[in-house]
Amino acid sequence: MNILKLKKPNLLLVILSLSTGLALSACSAESANEATQYSVQSIRKIDSRDFESVYTEANKGNAQAQFQLGSLYENGEGVSQDKTKAAYWYRKAAEQGLADAQNALAKLYYFNMNLEPVFNESIAWFEKAAALGQPESQYYIGFFHEENAEITKDYDQSLKWYLKSAENGFATAQFRLGTIYYYGEGVKHDYKQAKQWYQKAADQGDMEAQYNIGVMYANGLGVKQNYALAAMWYDKSAEQGYAAAQNNLAALYYTGDGVLQSYDDAFRWYSKSTAQGDLEAQTNLGGMYYFGHGVEKDLNKALELYRDAAAEGNQRAKDIIKVLIQEGIISQ
Repeated sequence: MNILKLKKPNLLLVILSLSTGLALSACSAESANEATQYSVQSIRKIDSRDFESVYTEANKGNAQAQFQLGSLYENGEGVSQDKTKAAYWYRKAAEQGLADAQNALAKLYYFNMNLEPVFNESIAWFEKAAALGQPESQYYIGFFHEENAEITKDYDQSLKWYLKSAENGFATAQFRLGTIYYYGEGVKHDYKQAKQWYQKAADQGDMEAQYNIGVMYANGLGVKQNYALAAMWYDKSAEQGYAAAQNNLAALYYTGDGVLQSYDDAFRWYSKSTAQGDLEAQTNLGGMYYFGHGVEKDLNKALELYRDAAAEGNQRAKDIIKVLIQEGIISQ
């Protein structure tokens, strides 16, 4: 909870209470490109990733080798990075109908507009790959219909392509569908459907989906409230470095909800989240220093954390400082 109740007894006890709202990723096309990549499974791999052998096979017209050679050039693996050459070899494979090469070429053009002014061509390659069932391209087509100003917005088309991608196992699309059902964006609001799609993404290791499932269990949204399961999913996400999950996991350790109560563990997770810039965690960490929970009591350190969080715009930190001044604990 974010409301600071002004009571002289046990002053500021509420500062360590957490707001476990559902913090969602914008799920942008760029974040998907960086986070979740489609794994080629259905196409025979070249036996060796040695650059020379791949190059030889590519020059013989082997589409899979051409695709791999493009990847080597794009990522600078075994050769100097060269995105122009990457595009050349991706195109060779794409023109032979290799969906993963079409997807790779589309992404290369879309995220490297300085390579060539080819936005329309990028979309065309995404569409070719999506029609062949390439799940990452299907996600992008859905994204463009929803978000891109250069394409006519069509929410039904967006939902259709997200669903195709999600059913083909693409975690980013599964996450996006979870969000769509959670908020009722163009569909009937449905926590259970949201949970199902988040679960599919979480099972693939998506840390934001894992966090959101934790939130749903903590708040009883579409599921029976269960702090132990909330802690389990927060922990999975927190271990991957997701700051909001670290913050909420710390809160459970602080209160002992769903886990064995431990100020030490609460302090550890609040510290990890704070180090990543989470202002709620920073405010909570200030509370631990204020009370001496899990750490030696240190009012100066607590005030430093509160003031830094307040300066960054955290309202709860601002409220705490105001109360401390009103109570005469600190000066203006």
